[in-house]
Amino acid sequence: MSEMEVYPAEVRRHVWESLVSMMQVYAHAASLNGKEYAVTSASGKVLVKYQDRVLTVSFNPETGNASWSVTRPTCEEVGEFHIDEHGALVFPAGPKALDTAAMDWIALLDHDHATRPVVNENVRS
Repeated sequence: MSEMEVYPAEVRRHVWESLVSMMQVYAHAASLNGKEYAVTSASGKVLVKYQDRVLTVSFNPETGNASWSVTRPTCEEVGEFHIDEHGALVFPAGPKALDTAAMDWIALLDHDHATRPVVNENVRS
C-alpha cells in the first residue's frame, strides 16, 4: 500500500472523530442558550446528556456500522447508520451530512417526542 492510500477503517475513524467534534461544538453552542449539555466520549462511543435525556452513539471503525439512541424517562428512540469507506454517513432514509446529523441529534435531545425534528427512525415506549 502506498503512502497516499488509506484503509477504509482509517477513513471511517477520521469521520467518526469529526462527527464527535461536531456534536461537542453543537452541544456547547446549545449550552450558551442556558441549556446544560454534557458530552463524554470514549473509543467508539459518545454520550450527550441533557436534563433527563441521553443520546448514545456507538461506532465500529472496522465495519463502519453505527447505532444511536435517545433515552427519555418515557420512551427510547433508536436508529442505525453506516460510515462507508468514502466517509459518507448513510442512514436508512439516505445519506446525511456530518453537520446535519450532529445538529439533528442535539435538537432531538431538546424536544419532546411529539415535537421533535424528523429523524426517521424507531420509537419504543
